[in-house]
Amino acid sequence: MNNLKYVGKDEVLTTEQGLYIRDRAVEAARRTFQGRKLFGNAIRKIDSSTQTFGYDTLTHGSAAAFDWHWPGKLSIDAVNLARSSVAIPNLHKEFEINKLDLSAANGTLNTTQAESAAYKVAYLEDSLLINGYSADGSNYDINGLYKAAGNTDATDLPWATEANIATSIQNGVGLLMADNILPPYNLVVNPTEYAYMLDFVSGTAVSYFDWVKRVIQGEIYITPAMTAGDAMLVKADPTGAFEYVVAEDITTQTEMTDLKSGNNLFGRVWVRGLTVIYDSKAICTLTAIESP
Repeated sequence: MNNLKYVGKDEVLTTEQGLYIRDRAVEAARRTFQGRKLFGNAIRKIDSSTQTFGYDTLTHGSAAAFDWHWPGKLSIDAVNLARSSVAIPNLHKEFEINKLDLSAANGTLNTTQAESAAYKVAYLEDSLLINGYSADGSNYDINGLYKAAGNTDATDLPWATEANIATSIQNGVGLLMADNILPPYNLVVNPTEYAYMLDFVSGTAVSYFDWVKRVIQGEIYITPAMTAGDAMLVKADPTGAFEYVVAEDITTQTEMTDLKSGNNLFGRVWVRGLTVIYDSKAICTLTAIESP
């Protein structure tokens, strides 16, 4: 988030006003960004001119061999690299500030429109990072973490029954550990499931929220981008497992419209980035935790 910037293209708006719009838009976006937190340090900035990103997904060979004698039985097989190339999408929202509001501003602008645009862009980014993007609503053109998951626990364990929370989390942790993905993990839940986690473990003064944090040794993130009735456990240090590739970080740009359009201030907020999954086994979905 250090590269957030404002680009101005007008003579009427002062630099201070432009930066104020930028700051307000950034603040609105930061209040919403949750998906980025799942990537930690695995957010890679690439050249802003990049339109398509190519990457390899690794499939490991068989296990190493153990022998008493040298050189022993040969253990040779192919390590597969699957090449993928994906266009980097542009997430954007436009806004307009009325000329009269600009004229009435005494050093401070009403930035509600800019903040709303930034909020919508950040919300869309969360959806892209967590779920992905589907043009037809069925087949995904870009996989987010949830859609790319290589592990799934589909056991019917509605979290409205308190004890199911512990069983569900233990199942997910077990699947990750079976693939040598060890703690810490992060958990992503919808606000509905978060509310269930506020109940106390039977016979204790410990909430399920605190119990889960102790088990996963990571953080719990709450976002409406995660569908109610689902949750997701991911490797807390995703380096080598998945990353967010960013061509242009969240940016605001403004310019004055022409006389015919009212001499208003037109603006755009955008970000260009792409989720890249290298090891799908580092992600486990919990898909049957909805209330009966």
